[in-house]
Amino acid sequence: MAAPKRIVPHDLLLAIGGTEERLQLVLGQPGLEGCTLLTSRQWTVPGQSIRFLIPGLKQALDSFGLGIDIIARIACVRGPGSFTGLRLILAAAEGLAAGQGLPLAGLDYLPLLASGPGALISGPLHVLTYARRGLVYLQSFDAPSLKEHAPLESLSLDEAATRMAEFGDTAHLMGSGLRKNPDFFTALAAANQGYTLLAKEWDTPSPEVLLAAAYAADFTQESIEPVYVRPTDAEDNLGTIAAKRGLDPIEAKKRLEELRKQ
Repeated sequence: MAAPKRIVPHDLLLAIGGTEERLQLVLGQPGLEGCTLLTSRQWTVPGQSIRFLIPGLKQALDSFGLGIDIIARIACVRGPGSFTGLRLILAAAEGLAAGQGLPLAGLDYLPLLASGPGALISGPLHVLTYARRGLVYLQSFDAPSLKEHAPLESLSLDEAATRMAEFGDTAHLMGSGLRKNPDFFTALAAANQGYTLLAKEWDTPSPEVLLAAAYAADFTQESIEPVYVRPTDAEDNLGTIAAKRGLDPIEAKKRLEELRKQ
């Protein structure tokens, strides 16, 4: 039996994902033959990531008898997804990095998802994740190369169907957008016999996929910029919110635009 690989101080790569309902934490050790997965944790805790992330990381490190100083780099999925989930995990990653002076890398979520089944299929692959009721994030790729066919957008269900149709009548569809809108996509697949709806097991990247993406990422000392794509619900409802507080909705929208330009 081969001796276990020695863990070198200040050597580990931490990857964090939590843009949807599931929070993921993966620790890996870079080496000559790539990055070895040491341990992973995951919890289905929508909106509560911060309660589990830091304690979970401590537990993972404690199981190896290690401290936070063992981590050399941190990669974090940057969206799109739940605004609350993104803010929580990015804030945690920033805090950990600031305390240890570590470089950061942001990972784009939909290409990460596509890399799961992408090597196993061919042709158009449409990744659709839940944005909010009646709205999905959509990004399209050519499998197995995973070259981007069409950029990331937030679209209504009908708009998403129209855009996918532009790439032909044969494709694979995947993501939480299917699960949150089952009637729509079941009917779409029935009307388009060349469409294959991938199983929900692909809706979350595996620890190995998350770690591989983190290992290949470009790290810097800059903060990770979140990917939101669509306006927040508060922005969409700004006029109503302002009116309820006795403010002029037009002035409130004007002020928001001024702040965006700063």
